[in-house]
Amino acid sequence: MSQLRNLSQRGKAAAMSLVRRLGARAYLVFALVFSILIVGDLGILNLVSAAETRLFDTLITHRILTPQPDPDIVIIDIDEASLAGMAKQHGRWPWPNRVLGELVSGIEAQKPRAIVFDILFSDPDVQRPESDAAFNAAISRSTTTFFPMLRLDPQNDHLSRIPVGALPGVRPLEEGADPQTPVAIILPKVPAAIDNGRLGTHQVTPDKDGVIRRYPAWLEHAGWRIPSMPQRIAEEFQYPGADHREVLLNWRGPPFTYHFVSFVDVYRDLLSDKKARPANEFAGKIVIIGSTAPSLFDVKGTPMARIHPGVEILATAIDNFKHGDSLRERPPWVMMVAALLLIWSMAIALYRQTRIEVFDAVFGALQAGLVLIAFVVLNLSAWYVDTSAPLSLGVMYFTLARIYYGLSHKWLASSRLQGLAGMEQGRRLLGVLAIRLDGASASERRRLKGELDRLVAETSLGAGRIANLIEDPGFVQSVFADLMLVYWLCEEADADWRADAAVIEASLAQGRAQDLQRGRLRFARRDSVICWQTTNGWTPAAFGTILAAMAATATPSLSQEKDQ
Repeated sequence: MSQLRNLSQRGKAAAMSLVRRLGARAYLVFALVFSILIVGDLGILNLVSAAETRLFDTLITHRILTPQPDPDIVIIDIDEASLAGMAKQHGRWPWPNRVLGELVSGIEAQKPRAIVFDILFSDPDVQRPESDAAFNAAISRSTTTFFPMLRLDPQNDHLSRIPVGALPGVRPLEEGADPQTPVAIILPKVPAAIDNGRLGTHQVTPDKDGVIRRYPAWLEHAGWRIPSMPQRIAEEFQYPGADHREVLLNWRGPPFTYHFVSFVDVYRDLLSDKKARPANEFAGKIVIIGSTAPSLFDVKGTPMARIHPGVEILATAIDNFKHGDSLRERPPWVMMVAALLLIWSMAIALYRQTRIEVFDAVFGALQAGLVLIAFVVLNLSAWYVDTSAPLSLGVMYFTLARIYYGLSHKWLASSRLQGLAGMEQGRRLLGVLAIRLDGASASERRRLKGELDRLVAETSLGAGRIANLIEDPGFVQSVFADLMLVYWLCEEADADWRADAAVIEASLAQGRAQDLQRGRLRFARRDSVICWQTTNGWTPAAFGTILAAMAATATPSLSQEKDQ
C-alpha cells in the first residue's frame, strides 16, 4: 500500500509540475493536438460521424416545415390484406406473374406516367411457364413499366457473363471504358423488360448504424455508370434527377405518408364488370408496386422510423429526384474548418485568460446557435448544414479545457496552498510581491494574470499566487481590484526570494515601459519572519506583511521601498 501511495504522490507531483510549467499555454497545445488529429484523420472523425447521424436524425424528425409528398406518386401495396384476399384464388406469394400482367394492363388503360416495380423478378416460374409468357406479353405492350435490377457483390464479377456495356441505360464515365467488362448483376427474367430498356438498380446501403439516410443516383463499375431506379425515371421524363453519386434523402414524413392503395382492392376492381373505383384513378401518376406486408420482409430503418417500408423509401427517392429537392450538403472539409476555427478561438480565449464564466456562457450560446442554424436552414431550404463537427469536436475540446482549467486553477493559481497542510510548524520567511496596474481593463487584467501565472510557475523557490484573496467577491476585491499578489514561504530566513521577484517584475515591465514610466504599473515587496502554525489561517504578522505590500503600491514613493 505504501508503494502505491508513494507512486500516486509522485504521479500527482509530476502532474502538478507539468501544469505549473505549461500554464495557459496548455490550451494552445490541446488545440494543436486536435488539429493534427482532424487534419490527419487519425480516428477522431469516427466520433464525429456518430454525432453527425444523431444530429441529422433529430433535426429531420422534428422540423416544422416538412415538404409534402407528391400526390402524383401512388403505391399499390401488397399488404397482409392482399396476401390473405388473393390466397384462395392464387395461393401464397409469389402469385403467378400473369396476375401482375393483368394489373399492368388495367392500369395502363388509364394512362399513368409510369408503373414502377419494386419487385425483383430474379427467377422464371418453371411451374407456370404460360403465366410468365402472359406477363411478358403484357410488358412488351407496355410503354410505362420500369423494372429493378440488383447489383451483386463485386467479388463475383469474374463469374458473370453479363458485359456492363450491354446493360440498358448505362453511360461511360471515361474514355476507353471497356464495355465487355463483366458485372455481377441480377436482371429481371422478363425478356420484354430488358428489351424496353427501362431498368435501374433499387438497392440502398445503410449507414454504419443500419439506418438508411441516402440513396444512390448511380453505381460505378469499370468506368461505367449504372443508374438507380429513381435516376432512370428522372432521365426518362427529364426530371432534375441528381448530379451527385449519392444524395441525402429529403424525407416527407413518417411511414405511410404517401398515398397507399391495397393491391387486392385495385386488382379486383380492374377485373370487375361493375367498377367501384374512379376510371382515371392512376391517370398521370407514378404508380409503384411493392409490399408493406411484414411477412415479405421489405422493411428497413430510417431516421423517420425504426421500421420503414422499403417501397416507401423508393417512393421518397423518386419524389426527390422528380423535384430535384434532395438535401444538398456542404463539402465535409467546410465544417472541419469551422470546427478548427471554433477550437482555436476557444484556445486563444483561454490563453488570454478570458473569465471562465464568460467563456462558458459564450460556448453554450455558440453550441445552441450551431444547432439553431442547422434547424432553420433545414426548415427553410433544401440544404442540410451539418454542424456536427464543430458541435462534437467543440464539446470534446471544451471538456478537456475545463478539466485542465479546474486542475490549473487548483494547482497553478494556488498551488502552494495545497502543500501547506503538511508543513511543519516553525518560523518561516514570508515574502510578498504586490503588482498594481491602475485602471486596468478586464482584458488587460486577464493578460497580466496569464503572464503572472507563467512566471510564478517558473520561479526557483516555488512561489504561489494568493488568488483567492483578491479574486473572490468581497471587500478586498472591491478595494484592491487592480492588484495581484505573489508570495514565497521559505524555511530558510536568508532565502533570496527577491531574485525571483526581480525576474517577475522585469518580465512584466517588458513591453509596458510607458505604464511603468507613468507610474501606472507599480510593484512593492515586503517580507517578515512569521511563526507558521496551521493552514487554517494566517498569523497577524503574515496578514500585516501582505496588507503592507498592497498598501505600498497605492503610493509610488512607498512602492519604491522594496526591501522594507
